[in-house]
Amino acid sequence: MQFRRQITEPVQVNITPLIDVVFLLLIFFMITTQFPDQQLNLQLPESTTANPVEATDPRPVFRLALFAGGGMQLDDQEIADQDALIQALQQRLEENPEPALLIRAEEDTTHQQLVQVLDTARLLGIQRLRIATRPEE
Repeated sequence: MQFRRQITEPVQVNITPLIDVVFLLLIFFMITTQFPDQQLNLQLPESTTANPVEATDPRPVFRLALFAGGGMQLDDQEIADQDALIQALQQRLEENPEPALLIRAEEDTTHQQLVQVLDTARLLGIQRLRIATRPEE
């Protein structure tokens, strides 16, 4: 007994719906993502002899911003006072034992506040300190 073979059509995968879904997911993530504000509006003091630092060192850098009103911000975390700064730095030092500390102080920041931060860094054993400035106009 002979059976007739059925002619099969070639199988095709339609990827148009997949592209649509991926595109919608991309739009969703682009809209819902919140980007941290990396640019602080600080009035840095001017310097005529400052050298730009090259970012070749793979060790982490903690960024501390000192505001003229006495406020502080470590990376993107607001710091209330000197004790909170010590705790925040100690937590970060547990994860990264040899970091650099980049201090970005406004030009109207008190000398006392800057000295307190430098003392705190020395007490915690941070050896690499940098103070950000802007070139003289």
